[in-house]
This record gives sequence, structure tokens and C-alpha cells, in this order.
Amino acid sequence: MEPTTYRKVMARVVAPLTFLIILSSLDRVNVSFAAIEMNPDLGLDPKAYGFGVGIFFVGYLLFQLPSAAVLRRIGPRWWIAGSVIGWGAVATAMAAIQTPLHFYVLRFLLGLFESGFAPGVVWYVSQWLPQQYRARAIAGTMLAIPISVIFGGPLCGALMAMDTGSIASWRMMFLVEGLATVIAGIVAIFWFVDRPAQAQWLSDDERARIEDTIAAEATDARAPSAKLSDALKDPILWVSAGVWFVLITGANAIIFWLPIAIKTLGRNDPLEVGILAALPWVAIGAGMVWNARHSDRSGERYKHLAWPMLGAAAAFGVAAQFTHNGPLALAALVIGGFGLGGAQSVFWTIPTKFVGARNPGAIATINLCGNASSTVMPIVIGWIVASTGKITVPVYVLAGLMLLGALLILPLSRLGNAREGKA
Repeated sequence: MEPTTYRKVMARVVAPLTFLIILSSLDRVNVSFAAIEMNPDLGLDPKAYGFGVGIFFVGYLLFQLPSAAVLRRIGPRWWIAGSVIGWGAVATAMAAIQTPLHFYVLRFLLGLFESGFAPGVVWYVSQWLPQQYRARAIAGTMLAIPISVIFGGPLCGALMAMDTGSIASWRMMFLVEGLATVIAGIVAIFWFVDRPAQAQWLSDDERARIEDTIAAEATDARAPSAKLSDALKDPILWVSAGVWFVLITGANAIIFWLPIAIKTLGRNDPLEVGILAALPWVAIGAGMVWNARHSDRSGERYKHLAWPMLGAAAAFGVAAQFTHNGPLALAALVIGGFGLGGAQSVFWTIPTKFVGARNPGAIATINLCGNASSTVMPIVIGWIVASTGKITVPVYVLAGLMLLGALLILPLSRLGNAREGKA
């Protein structure tokens, strides 16, 4: 693929998808900022809040594979638009909740509509860009998560700092951000196409080159089967799922509990909390960009996945040890975030090569297994925080999980190298 074509695809496919994932992340995690005022208004204690955060992932996990099936049936264009409009409507309805039950139901429905979007995007991008460019492209879409916190944190804080006099500030935040998503979903109907051959913004030669390159990679002798049943027998899928489990646990721990943790350090202004909570995500984004570029240029994947995870494990351990020292703990979380982001940016290049090139269901399965942590860990963290009044133990657990994930790279690299006939 020529650099000019790559830049076109990045601008017309990857960048818009990144924007939609920003909205997805914002509509998912703005509850962590709303919690500062919403929890007292609705009578939610840490256990109830943790349950509401976690139940999102019940809907998210239950509908991963059905969403992948819908994607294949109706095509990416309508699947993208339908998913975005659906979760935007639910996110808007969060402004009207009156009871904890309303909170639980809408969080479940939000998970349902967002369920297949992230793995579907990974698969969709793999249909436009070959392996040579895939780490940077996938990192581009994954940058949406840190971007959503870097800018979304201050945005949420600013909206919650507004005094409308007629509606609670956290309700106004849900309303504004949810409606923005619905509008974006409508625009998506007219923006995206199902495959490169339909992209009028590419020349005939560019369309042919993309289709031929992707087809050649998919029909390579080492390429995976298009059948999900075959992918489920592949140990690479299950080891990859274990690594993704660890990475998702780390991201969610920072997303849902960092604003509350910062508040316990004596920071009470919503805007200040939003700005401080964004700092680790600046590092996550920087880690994604740097590690993805370096990995693509070198062509090496496994070390670019393992070393950032080891660094994150060490940094999170330091953060847990020095929770009594707010600035030092936050600095350690920033360093850990750099490693976490670097690992996330490279991760999907491995399963998309071996089990997901022609199979969105395989990608959804890995994402489903990885996000299984999301149904349990927020609840577990909520119980620990409620019981101890401290967040030290969960941070130690996070450090241990990152170390375990780094160790899983050893069997993953052996399986991948054996598949490629390397020593």
C-alpha cells in the first residue's frame, strides 16, 4: 500500500471511527464523574455504584457474539450507525433516572448497544489496512479512550460545574453528551461504506490494491479459517484472551475509580478532579503512539507487548506503596499508564493476524473473554473500598495482574512463531 493511500484510509476510516469510540468511551465512563453528585442524589453507596458500573459489562458481554453476527449480516455501514444511535439514546436517557433500578437497567442497555462496537472496529480496520500498517491504525482507534478522558474529564467537570437552576448538573451532562452521540450516529449512515471497493474517495487503482492486498493476506497458507468453530480450537485465541483480560482490567480500574480516588486526596472541585484524572490518560495515549510506531517500523510484536506490561506492573506497585503520598502515587500511575497504553496499541496485531483476519467472531470472542473482568472487578473494587476505606489493595492486585499478563506473552510468542515457522 502506498503512503498516500494509507493516509487517505486513516483520514476517512480510522479517524471517524476514533471519534465514534471517543463518544462510546465518554458515554460509558462519564458515570465516574457523575457519581460525585449522582450517588448522593440517588442514595448509591460504593457497593451499589460498583454494581451499576459492573452490570454494564453483563449486557456488553452477552451480546458480543450476536453483535458480530449482525455485523456480518447487515454490513459495517448500518451496523456502525445502528450501534451508535442505540447507545446514544440510552446515554441520553441516563439524564432522567430517578432510582438505583433505573441506573442498573440503563447501564445494562448501554452495554448491550456498545457490545460489539470495539471488536467490530478492529475487524473493520483489518479489512482496509494490511499488517504493515495495522498497529498504528488500531492504535489510532484505541487513542479514543485516552482522548475521551483527557478532554472528556474536563468537559464532564465543566458541564457539572454549570448551574442551570432547573436540572441537576450531572443530568445535564448526560443529556448533552448523549444527544451528541445520536447526531453522530445519523451522520455515520452517510459517511461509511461496507468495503474498500465502494469507497468513491479512492481511485480505481487504490481500491484494487487494497482489496488485493487484504485478500492475499487472508488466503496465505498460515491465515486462519473463516469459521468461528475452528478459531475456538486455536490456543492463540485463548492466550490472547488472557492477555486482553489483564489489559482491560487495568484500563477499567483507572477509568471508573481514579476520579473517586483523587477526591479522597482532598480534591473536591469537579473540574480539578477531571483535569487530574486526565493525566494518566495523557501517558496512555503517548504510550500507544510511541509503541505502535516503533513496533510497525521494527515488525516485532511480542517484546513490544511484554516490556510495557512489565513496566506498568512495577509502576502500579509503586503507586500502591505510596498511596499516602498523592503526588508520588499519581506520578506512578502516569508511568504505569504509559506502559498500559503501549501494550494495548500492539496487542490486536497478533490475534488479527492468526485468528481474526477473516473472522469478526474470533475478535469478538477475545474481546468477550477479556471484558469478563469488567463484570467482576468494579464490584470487587467497590466491596474492598467500602470495607477498608482504602484503594491500596486493588492497586496491588492490578500490579500483580499486569505481571501475570506479561508472563503470558511467553507462550503466545512461542505459538505465533511456531505458526510462522520461526525458531
